[in-house]
Order: sequence, then structure tokens, then C-alpha cells
Amino acid sequence: MGVTLMDVSERGEEDAAMSETREPEAAAAGDTAPDQHTAATAPADRVATLETELEKERAAALEYMQRWQRATADFSNFRRRTEQERDQQQTLYRAQALAIILPALDTLERAFATLPTTLRGYSWIDGVALVQIQLEGTLRNAGVGPIAVEVGAEFDPRRHEAIGEVTSAEVPAGRIAAVIQRGYALGDLLLRPALVQLSRGAEATTEATTEATTEATEADDTAGGPGP
Repeated sequence: MGVTLMDVSERGEEDAAMSETREPEAAAAGDTAPDQHTAATAPADRVATLETELEKERAAALEYMQRWQRATADFSNFRRRTEQERDQQQTLYRAQALAIILPALDTLERAFATLPTTLRGYSWIDGVALVQIQLEGTLRNAGVGPIAVEVGAEFDPRRHEAIGEVTSAEVPAGRIAAVIQRGYALGDLLLRPALVQLSRGAEATTEATTEATTEATEADDTAGGPGP
């Protein structure tokens, strides 16, 4: 059986149809490969993005924590300073109020120091002495105490106030020779310093005695003079 022209034509048409069918399939296969690669890389990119965002959030949380800690520390320091200033202010007010009593106590002490013996037996003197005792007790209960000062002690400019010098053979020069007025302190707060006199020392005593002797001798010579 021979091949006719019609058979060749039909086979050509079938081959062309099959070729056209294969081309879209190949194109579809080519388009599917990039989609599969994109689908494989998408989760990894998403994870990297989430990790970056997580690090940012961690850094922000750490910064907020540090700011909160600094604010808490600043507030604690502020509260402590405020309490200290308030306590110091209250102590100062109390010291100013108690310092008013000191002159009255000084007057009583001087009065009893110079009180004649003939008056010590009167009952009203005992009443005045009781007032002095009550004032001293009031100061003591409020935390006020006298500053301890002894003759011969070293001079402390923070607690003593020198109002002059005296000649003393018993006390070395520069040390306290006499206490004129007692000082008082409220704890570590000085209400008033102790008034003291300092010693010039024994050398000053010798010089003063020599000068006095010389002046007396010169006065005797002047008074006697040469005879007629």
C-alpha cells in the first residue's frame, strides 16, 4: 500500500500539533523552577527579618531598663538628700531656740560665782539655784552639752575663741590659761564657742618682772637724786 500525499499532509499536521503542545509544557516547566527556589528561600528571609527585629526589641528593652534603674537611683538620692536637709534644718531651728537660754544661764552662773557667803543661807537663793538647775536640765534633755575645756589644754579654733592673752608661768605659751565663758554644742553642731584666754608663757613673766624691777630702780634713782 503506497503513501499518498494526503497521508503526508496529515502526519505533518499531527507533528505540528504535538510540537505546539510540547512548547507550552516546556515553558510551564521552566516557570515552575524559579517559583520553587523562591518558595525555598522565603522562610529563611523571614527568619532573618524576625531575628533582626528581635535584636532591636532586646536593645530597646535593655535601654528602658537602664533608664528605669537610673531614674530609681536618682529618686533615691533625691529623697535621701531631702531627708538630710530636713533633719539639718530642724536641728538648726532647735539650736537657735536653745541658744536663747544660754545668756540667762551665764548670768546665773556668774551670780552664784560672786555670791557673798552671807547670802547663801537664804531660802530665796535656793529658789534661784533651782532655776539654774532646771535650765541645765532642759538643755541636757534637748541634747545640748557644755564643751569640755581645761586649763592647759591646746587651743582649738573650731571650738574655742581666744579673747586675749595672760601671763602664766604654769601654762605653756599658746595653751588655754583661763576659761571666761563656757561653750555649748548640740551634738556636732556648735551653738557657741568657749571664750578663753591664752597663755604668753613663763618667759613673758620673767620679762615683765625684769621690766618692773628696772622701772622701780629708775624711779628710786630719780626720786633720790644727787645730794646738795
